[in-house]
Amino acid sequence: MWELDVDAHIKNYWKKIDEAGASLFEEKFKQREYERFGGSRTAFYNPDDDHPMRLALFLSFMDVTPLEEVMKLFYNRLKSVKYLGSMGRTLIFMKLKHFTPGQTANYLRTHPCDAELLGYEQKPDGSFEIPCGETIRLNLKNRFGVEGVKKIDHAIVVAIRGSTETLSVDLGECCGSDAFPVRSVSSDKTAEYNGHYKVNGYKVATTESYNSETGIVPLVGDVIGINEDEGKTLIPHMKHLKNIGIQVKDHFVDGKYATLSNIAQVEVVHGASLHYNIVKNWAYNNDATSFDIKVEYQKFHNESDFRVSASEGFMMRYLVKKGCYEPVGHMMRNMHIAAKEECPDGYLDHFHQRNMTESENDYIKNDTGLQQGIKRKGKETVALEFHLTLLALHVLALVRLQNGCKKHLVSKRGLT
Repeated sequence: MWELDVDAHIKNYWKKIDEAGASLFEEKFKQREYERFGGSRTAFYNPDDDHPMRLALFLSFMDVTPLEEVMKLFYNRLKSVKYLGSMGRTLIFMKLKHFTPGQTANYLRTHPCDAELLGYEQKPDGSFEIPCGETIRLNLKNRFGVEGVKKIDHAIVVAIRGSTETLSVDLGECCGSDAFPVRSVSSDKTAEYNGHYKVNGYKVATTESYNSETGIVPLVGDVIGINEDEGKTLIPHMKHLKNIGIQVKDHFVDGKYATLSNIAQVEVVHGASLHYNIVKNWAYNNDATSFDIKVEYQKFHNESDFRVSASEGFMMRYLVKKGCYEPVGHMMRNMHIAAKEECPDGYLDHFHQRNMTESENDYIKNDTGLQQGIKRKGKETVALEFHLTLLALHVLALVRLQNGCKKHLVSKRGLT
């Protein structure tokens, strides 16, 4: 019996030695990991001013599957596929760091830990297979270009929608659309002058989601002429969002978006409530009533899809789909005019939620380096810079969502 106790003590002794050694090894590993990467590669947290994180480390937490699946369509040789995740991360890293392709390549050569975090393979001599600046530039501008970046971004937004559904976040709950100018380079002869903004350049029209938890998340956008009507981008944006499964419920816009055709299509066809201020010269239209809707509908009585004894809702949808916007738009706008007349302060307080779009547009334009990145002439250059900016913000959101975080999705705060 005494011999058995000795054996048990010996086994227990060596077990404790092994556990202590394993614990010491784990502690040393964590210490080395923190020294090398500035944090743990396995313990994700949402960075902020008090808890910063290296950008490359943040991007290393991304499941790059949706990125690779669409990027590989642009490569003819399958052996290049192994570099897709790292190249995709590098483009986002470059944009958020405000680097040029050359600066990005040089930075990664002198910061091998960041190259490792971005997913580059290590060579036998210990260095990493980092592309040169020209390779990065050719991938972005020649291989992908504007349409390619938009396709990649589309895949990321689809992944975002799937992740938000898992985390019970509704990006369509409260949205808004607005536009802002970007200044062109002085040599750009195709850029027009706008007297309101007092600049030569282009205009970016965006549609964004608002949520107190997620913050403001830009969803879709377009670069248009600085004197073009941004209101014409509203319906294409609504259709785009519906196609990827984001159903807008409340939508805030200014007067340029609140045209009769937009009001009719957004409220009747897309099922969203459109919120806008009432312009002083708008008058209540007494000819836009339920009776007038019936009169307009009866004009299509010879059409094959005409229904006898149709409901008012069906008649309104029918008229809008036939391009007969005015009677429906006037009827919907009358309701807003009446609501403002009944309670002006309450109506305006509710409408002023759209001010959030202006702060987000300033963030996109200045804090993410959109204006800073426009260094060459042409609308195509501006569009590429904008859609890369949008892609970078969407990747920030996806990384957070993939790691179970739904706060401040596109924030750069704390990323170093």
